[in-house]
Amino acid sequence: MGALGIGSWWWLFLILAFLPILIRFLPGRSKKDEFIYITSLPKILDSEPKNRVHMIFGIAYAAWVFLMIALMRPVYYDTPIVIEQPHRDIILAIDLSDSMKYMDMLDSENRPVQRIDIVKEQVREFILSRIKSNSNDRIGIILFSDQAQVLSPLTFDKGLLLKLADEIDLKLSTGPLTNITGAINMAINRFEEAGTNKKILILLTDGRNTVDGGMTPNSAAHVAYSKDMKIYTIGFGSETADDFEDEGEGIDRIDEPTLKEIAKITKGEYMRARDRKQLHNRYQEINFNEASEETPRQYQPEVELYHWPLLISLLLSICTGIVVRRING
Repeated sequence: MGALGIGSWWWLFLILAFLPILIRFLPGRSKKDEFIYITSLPKILDSEPKNRVHMIFGIAYAAWVFLMIALMRPVYYDTPIVIEQPHRDIILAIDLSDSMKYMDMLDSENRPVQRIDIVKEQVREFILSRIKSNSNDRIGIILFSDQAQVLSPLTFDKGLLLKLADEIDLKLSTGPLTNITGAINMAINRFEEAGTNKKILILLTDGRNTVDGGMTPNSAAHVAYSKDMKIYTIGFGSETADDFEDEGEGIDRIDEPTLKEIAKITKGEYMRARDRKQLHNRYQEINFNEASEETPRQYQPEVELYHWPLLISLLLSICTGIVVRRING
C-alpha cells in the first residue's frame, strides 16, 4: 500500500494558509492597509450582495490554500520495491552407501541410531538455519551411492526442502558403493543448468570413493573449480568404525586425504564430524561461512503531486480575477 507525504516545512505553509483569514478579521484595518489581495475583496466589492462577495472571497481563499498545499510539496510514496541481492546456490550431497546404516551414533536422548538418521536431522537443521537468517539461497539435495541422483532440484522453496529432507532414507540408495565422483559431476551439471553465479557443494560421506568410473574425485574437483564451484567436504563417522563388520568385511575408513584435496582444489574446506554434536557444528560453521553478504535493499518510488494543487490554485485565481474585473467594469 502507498502513502502520502509532505515536505519538512509543512507547518510554515499551514500557518500561511490561515493568514488571509487572520488579516481579514483583524480589527482597525483600512482598505489601504490590506497587503494581500484576497483580504481586500470584500471592500473592493462592497457594492455587491454579501452572498456573492463571500462566494468570491471563498474562491480566492481556496486558490490561496491550494497554493500553500503545492508549496508543501506533497508526495505519493508507492509500495517499496525490494531489490534482491545476487543469490547463491547450495547443493547438499548425502552419502547413502551401506555403511550409513551402522548404529554408531546417539540421538538427542542418547539412544543408538543409524548414521543416516543423524545426517537427516542435521540437514533439516541446516535448512532451518538458512530460513532463520533470511538468506536468499536456492538449495538442492543430491543422494549418492552406486550412482548419484537428485532428490530436490535447486529451489527457493525451503518449506518443500524440509519435507524432502524427511524422505531421505537408505531405501533410496542405488547400491552399496560410494560414488563421490558421480556426486560432484551431478552437482556440476545441476549448477550449469541453473545458470548459477555462486556455487556451493556440501558433500558428506562416511567412506571413500569405491566406484571406478574412469574419473577420480580429484579430477572431478578440478572440473568443478574451473566452473567456479566451492566444495565443503565432511567426513562423518565415529572412531570405532573399524569395529563394525558387514558380511565379514570392515567398513571403508574415511578417505580423509582425498576429501581434503577436493576441498583444497576448490578453495573449500574439509571438516571431520564424529558424532551428532560435531556434525551439527560443522553444518553451522558452513552456514556461518556462507552467510548472506547483504540484506535485500529497498527502493521507495516517489511521485511528486505538487503540480495538481498548483494547477487548481491557478484556475481558481483566474476565475476570481475574471469575476472581479467584470464586476468593476
